[in-house]
Amino acid sequence: MGLFSKRARLRSDPAGFFQGPLAHAFASGAHMPTAGGGVWNAVHSACSCCDAEDERAKLRDSWGITDAAGWDGALRRLTDDHRPASDVTVLLDLRNRAMARAPGHPFDAGVWPDLIAHWCRARGAAHRVYEEMVLEAARIWEYEERMAEDGVLPRGVPVRTVRAYDFGRAVNLARWGVNAGYADERAAHGHILRAGAQSMRHHGSWQEMSAGFVLGRAMAFDEGSFGPYYTDSVAAHKVLVGDPASPWLNLPWRM
Repeated sequence: MGLFSKRARLRSDPAGFFQGPLAHAFASGAHMPTAGGGVWNAVHSACSCCDAEDERAKLRDSWGITDAAGWDGALRRLTDDHRPASDVTVLLDLRNRAMARAPGHPFDAGVWPDLIAHWCRARGAAHRVYEEMVLEAARIWEYEERMAEDGVLPRGVPVRTVRAYDFGRAVNLARWGVNAGYADERAAHGHILRAGAQSMRHHGSWQEMSAGFVLGRAMAFDEGSFGPYYTDSVAAHKVLVGDPASPWLNLPWRM
């Protein structure tokens, strides 16, 4: 049944946020609670299975966070514009620049290895780095093809950035810190608003943000298996674009 024990569904707190910047920011992190059975629009009940002790164990084991300072620092790194570029980010940037040089023309995946080779030569990177990045590029392409089949990504529209994954994680990490006892809701709201504003700035629509999140999470953990790190995110996407009560259908992308 994937990473989560419940079928993806939209849940909200009647006393939570439905309008305004905080609602928008919570909605930019809605994949995880929707997949995990939690509410999307409030700090508490981010998932359906964790108490405070579970949250502290999760933060310690997955993030190395054991106190408020560690929680705050991790959130600031996730939303920092100067976050070090991953291989996936480098590969998407190479493709973005190539497409900008030929506007209106589809990207030819056959030139990706040449772009990677030029990038590696300019940095004196070892041949092993080139080989690994070519494999990563092929994996991105395979995920995008599957995402198009699954209705997450329009056919022929590549993912431009996976920063949505950082920002979506930040929304939920802010919530987990409160539930673990490392912060109060006011502190969490500040981080959630920052993550939401960054997501809005880096993406042009709920659809684009969601595709970036799905690809980012899959590339981080799924290892090309199209397993639960991919399928659970797709299931959440389908709920969030299909449920009439979804914030993605009731909040404009630009606020």
